[in-house]
Amino acid sequence: MKNPYAPGFWCAIVAVVLLSATYFYGIMLAHQIDKALLFLDSASALIAVLSIVVVAWASFQGQKVKKKQLEQGKTLVLIWDTKVALRRVETVFDRYFWGSYWQPGRTFQEVMGELTGTPLEKSLEALKHQCLVLDKQIADGRHWLNNARELSDVATAMARERYQLDFCDPRSESRGGAVINRDFEVLVYTWTARLKSFDHQLDEIEVQYS
Repeated sequence: MKNPYAPGFWCAIVAVVLLSATYFYGIMLAHQIDKALLFLDSASALIAVLSIVVVAWASFQGQKVKKKQLEQGKTLVLIWDTKVALRRVETVFDRYFWGSYWQPGRTFQEVMGELTGTPLEKSLEALKHQCLVLDKQIADGRHWLNNARELSDVATAMARERYQLDFCDPRSESRGGAVINRDFEVLVYTWTARLKSFDHQLDEIEVQYS
């Protein structure tokens, strides 16, 4: 990485050298060789000290930049892992509510409208864990774990509502039990909106750290 202060440093060195040379030859012309040599030694020492200081400062800045890049790369990996976890939740959710979940072979908890032990619960827990790690890495005022908890709450409410429709609501007598009422529609909309919002926020933070 190029140092933006390098041109200024070299210009300063050149200026010091030119001034030293001019003064040195001025003293020589006045036939004061001892004084000229003493001045030359002092000027050389000054230039050497300036060079050491600038090199040390540039090395320190380089280490800071390298550390920042490593942290930035680590954050990006966490963001990508969170996106993967979110995609996993979305896929399992669709399969759970609109696919194989409604086939025979469900557990008692599933039949009773609970997510305990289901693939959807496991994927939501994985997302929560990933969001917790992301919260610890990024101090941007956002609480990613809250987003995951909100999704989990909506999924739990949808499972309970579907149980009410399938087994408790007398109006739910229809083929296949695929009944949608107003409350369930609101939950579906809420899930979709929060999922898109979560994904959009991850896109924003990814651009920020790219």
